[in-house]
Order: sequence, then C-alpha cells, then structure tokens
Amino acid sequence: MKSYTYRAYTANGKRRQGVILAENEGRASEKISAKGLLPSEIVLRESGAISSNLFGFWRRSTYVDNDMLSVFTRQMAVLLNTGLTADSALHAIQAGAGSSTIEALATKACAGVIEGEPLSQALKHAGAVLPPWYTAALQAGESSGKLDPVFQTLAEHLENSVSDRTAIISALIYPAFVSVVAILVCVILVVTVTPEIAAMFDSAGQQLPALTLWVLGVTEFVRTQFYWLILGVTAILGSVIALSRQKRLRNWRDDIVLRLPLIGRLMRMAASVQYLRTLALVINSRLPIIEALRYSAEVLSIHSFRQEAFDAADALRRGEKLSSALLLLSFLQPVSRQLIQAGEDSARLGAMSDRAAVLAETWLRTERKRLITVLEPASMIAVGGVVLIIVLAILLPIFDMQTMVSS
Repeated sequence: MKSYTYRAYTANGKRRQGVILAENEGRASEKISAKGLLPSEIVLRESGAISSNLFGFWRRSTYVDNDMLSVFTRQMAVLLNTGLTADSALHAIQAGAGSSTIEALATKACAGVIEGEPLSQALKHAGAVLPPWYTAALQAGESSGKLDPVFQTLAEHLENSVSDRTAIISALIYPAFVSVVAILVCVILVVTVTPEIAAMFDSAGQQLPALTLWVLGVTEFVRTQFYWLILGVTAILGSVIALSRQKRLRNWRDDIVLRLPLIGRLMRMAASVQYLRTLALVINSRLPIIEALRYSAEVLSIHSFRQEAFDAADALRRGEKLSSALLLLSFLQPVSRQLIQAGEDSARLGAMSDRAAVLAETWLRTERKRLITVLEPASMIAVGGVVLIIVLAILLPIFDMQTMVSS
C-alpha cells in the first residue's frame, strides 16, 4: 500500500484534493473515480515530487486542533478495543471520516504502518502537528503492547480539555457581547458628544475636568497613532507565535508564566495530571518502573518540569525508592506522592498510582470550574469600570456647565 495525493474535480466542476491509499497509481485512480470524482493529478507521497500547483511551494504541516484530535483518538480507542489492528483501524477511520483533515491523517498514518513504522512514528510522519505528550504516550503503549487503553486515556484527557475550554468560552460569550456594545456606545459618545462639550468650555474660557481631559487625550492618541497601534499589536502577536516556536524563547516564556498566581497553578496541575496518568498507564502495563518514569517525563512539555522528571528517573536508577525520587518533582501535589508511597509499600503501586492520577484530574477539573465561575463577573466588573470612567468624563463637564449657567 502506498499513499497518493490527488487533485480531482466533481461533476459540477468543483475542485477536490486529498490523500488516498492504494497499491499503485492505477488503483488510486480507480478509487478516486469510485468517489464520483474525475482525477486530474495523482502524485506518490514518498516521491517528494508533489506538484507546486497542488500544495504550493512549501509543504505545510497539517494542524490538528484538540477537537479533531479528540474525535480521532476516541475513534481509535473504540476500534482498537474491538480487536482491530492499527492499520485496520486507521483504514476504517479514513473510509468514514467526516473531516478532510482526519481523513488525510488516517490515510498517511495507515500507509506508514503498512510500511512497517510504529503507529507513533507513522502519525508523526503523517504531516500533522501533534502534541509531544501525545506521541510519547503512544510510544509507551507500543512498548507495553497495549495501545487501546492508551487511546482510551488520551481520548478522556482530550475530551475533558475540550469540555473545559468550551465552558470557559461559553462563560465569556455574554460578557464579550456586552463589552462590545458598551464600548461601541461609549466610543460614539466620546467622538460626538465630548468634543461639543469641550468646544463650549473653550468658548466660555473654562477648564475641563481632569478626567475628561484624560479621556480626550487617549481618544486623540488613538486617532493619530492608529496605524502604529495596529503595527504594535501585530508585532506582539508575531512575538507570541515566535515564543511558541523557538525552544529557548518558549522556555523563557514558561518560566515567566509559571510565576503568575492563577495561570501558573493551572499549568502545574495540568503537568501533574499528564505525568501521573502516563505513570499509572505504564506501570499497569507491567513495564519496569524506570521505563514508566522515562515515558512520563517525555509527555511533559514544560522544559523545567521535564528536566525534573528526568532527574527523578536518574535518582531511581541510582537505587532510590520511587516515592523519594518523586520528591524532585515540584509540580506534584504532596497527596499524590503519599498515595504512590502507600502503593509502593503495599505492593499495589499500579492501583495507587491510578488513584493519584484520578485525584489530580479531579482537582484540575474543580480548579477550572472555579475559574469559569470567577471569569464572568470579573470581566463584567472590568467592562463596568471602563464604562464608568467614560460616562463620568462626559457627565462631569455637564454638571460644571449647569453650575456655570446657574451662577
């Protein structure tokens, strides 16, 4: 089986492009025609001679967001649990995928598995940008020979993350809508009403209130420096993207964010969940403890936490107990270490490590719900403060004007 990229046209003349798995180019053409498409161009993926007309000058990686990745992972978990092999599961997903991104990912990964690559490497070479912890967890499952519980665990983790993110976004929709309307009304007042009031004060030789002068100064600054402000925002967004792509800058960013009170706490809790879940998974797969620590370290994306995890693995290799080695991990809660120590002393390490992972997940979910509860009123208070400043900047001159008229 080989992977082919193709460009084809529907009966209505609309262009379609994608990836298909076939024994040869002729068979690929037959499969494309069976979809009701007229093939225009078929290129072998391994040849590297992908047409620039089809994909552009550069080959771009396919970004798979958490929503799509959770769907793909859940499908793999269900299919592997039925006894299908990895290539058969990927082929089934490719045949029934509702998303072109998932279809391309499954097709390319299936070709890699058929050619003898491990599933983790096949997914990595499929051109999709997958989280490092996702690939590391799959490698742990391949070493233990049990991929279906790995996909099950990954699916639950991704679904919880998607659910929490959706809840946060939903909690912010109403405040965002109110904020946009309030700011729009305030901008109209500042642009239309405030200049008229300022002109009246100038003609009367009176001084505007300090707050009104400040608001007018901000408005004038935004008006005169609008393009520079847009350029600055663009530069900030570019810097954020650069921080996420350059390793040294990303490590520097993580060190700063970890010092923030709320966000740093959430990042530590998320790292604890990833580490403990992988640790429990590998231990219950009957792999050596040292392998469990190594795979658990590889799922961590924050450099400082990752280094601590490798130091813990080195400590275990030197003969220390697991509970003692885990003292090197600053992101683990003390209760989690106590549960693992109890499992180590009672020869129930697998069950107790799994319990520690469940407890860490519960804490993280509770903390996120607490954040959602606080976000909505906090955002409304912030918007209310901005509106109050602008309204006062308009009302104070009116009050002064009434005093002038009455005197």
